[in-house]
Amino acid sequence: MAIQISAKQDYSYLFSSLNGSGSKNSTSAYGFNLTDYASIKNGSYGKLLKAYYKQDRSDTAAGTTVKSTSPLNKIKVDATVKKELTDIQTYADETKASAAALMEKGSRSVFKNEDMDKIYQAVSKFTEDYNTLMEKSQNSSSPSVARYAKSMAYATDFYKDSLKEMGITIGANNQLSMDKDTFMKTDINKIKSVFNSNNTLSYQASSNAVAIGNKAYSESNKSALYTANGTYNIMNASDLFNRIV
Repeated sequence: MAIQISAKQDYSYLFSSLNGSGSKNSTSAYGFNLTDYASIKNGSYGKLLKAYYKQDRSDTAAGTTVKSTSPLNKIKVDATVKKELTDIQTYADETKASAAALMEKGSRSVFKNEDMDKIYQAVSKFTEDYNTLMEKSQNSSSPSVARYAKSMAYATDFYKDSLKEMGITIGANNQLSMDKDTFMKTDINKIKSVFNSNNTLSYQASSNAVAIGNKAYSESNKSALYTANGTYNIMNASDLFNRIV
């Protein structure tokens, strides 16, 4: 069966069948409000919408605060935390450099003349840089950076017996301490086996320092992940959706 539509009928006729059957009156035809339809057709409804949204934008520009119950409103990038992470990048670079100095070979090696004073100074510089990086990173506001610091501590702990023989001990909070007298009496080859060979403490510390520095950099460049007191806020999907809408 074909549906016949008279040429005299416009698209307003199509709305007359919406919402089922019902009695006709001055404002509706079968549930469709003809007054609303007329305001849409003549453009007055559109003008009303434009006026409303123009007023809404004016209120916002004038400083009207829109209150939201979303907990993400409290989140901001904390400047103190960003500085902390930037400092950790610097400490990581310093640890990498002092570890690299101990791994140097040939004419640039600190071991080339077996000068124990020079060797002690180089190892002492490494332990100072290592301790600073360890302290700052394992106490970082970023859990990710702290985990990398823990990995570095585990790697160092592997050498604790060899270090102890040369007067270097691992103390509280994974800090290294040196006894100069014991160190100066240690066989230089034993020191080289820990600091001047591939895949030894110097190499492991350098690799972990790079990882910590990279993680601190990526964390410091994240946006809207810190609460007002500088701690991390865990976002869930509903919070994120509420912030967007």
